[in-house]
Amino acid sequence: MISGDFLSAGTLMEKSYFDVELVSRRVKVYDLPDDVSGFIKELTQAAYKKDCDKLIFYVKTGSKEEADLQAHSCKIEGEIKGFFRGDDTRVYAKYLNPAREKKKEGNVIDYVKQLNHTSTAKTKKLMDGYTMKWGREENAEEMAELYQTAFAKYPTPIHNPEYIVDMMKDHVHFALIFKGEKLVSACSADVFPEYKAAEFTDCATLPEHRGKGLLSHQYPFLEEKAKELGINTMFSYTRATSMGMNIVAAQQGFTYGGCMIQNSWIGTGLEDMNIWYKIL
Repeated sequence: MISGDFLSAGTLMEKSYFDVELVSRRVKVYDLPDDVSGFIKELTQAAYKKDCDKLIFYVKTGSKEEADLQAHSCKIEGEIKGFFRGDDTRVYAKYLNPAREKKKEGNVIDYVKQLNHTSTAKTKKLMDGYTMKWGREENAEEMAELYQTAFAKYPTPIHNPEYIVDMMKDHVHFALIFKGEKLVSACSADVFPEYKAAEFTDCATLPEHRGKGLLSHQYPFLEEKAKELGINTMFSYTRATSMGMNIVAAQQGFTYGGCMIQNSWIGTGLEDMNIWYKIL
């Protein structure tokens, strides 16, 4: 039985199987105890203390935990096949505020599904003047400036160079593209070693360099790194209203896995995010 102190607001922040993201007012849970009822009750209390009104649970498809979540009014938002060391995973959400549960308008997924998705980035070279390399600590200042330019709002403090350095030390690999000596695009693979999964994330390109297919070179570059690390599944959360990002995911062979409602604080505020995944 989980004690009340176990899920106190302070203790909650220290657990490795929780991801408390205050900016997006959400709590992600990757491991459920046997007593799901008591757990959700105490987790809800802790979330309220942290001003979080969305709980997100990752559980193996067809598991007892999945049935338990359904019994506690948790709703499925999508799936990521192969997320837990090759086992398929479903993503559930419990909304602590009814207003948080309303989908936003403008999801481009229906249009993206109708397109013929092919990418020649693996056989084509970057355009003249562009070079790609791995991000290093000495690039952190310039990377922070790039993210500051690209995103007025972001779920993590990626505008902070020190935070970027910490990410690099914690299983996050960045693919950077330069035009001459200037950093113009960045994208990362955030590795979950314990699950043998990795997230494509933190993608940003300066406005004047968009539309040149840069991300279509960064994705396979990071995918090869993931394969070297023994990753089973790559996944990504793309802004539901971003035509370019959703098209790139589809072109790179990702499968649409569902939509996470009002999930991330980015761009215009809390936005819906589309799930994409790819078995390597």
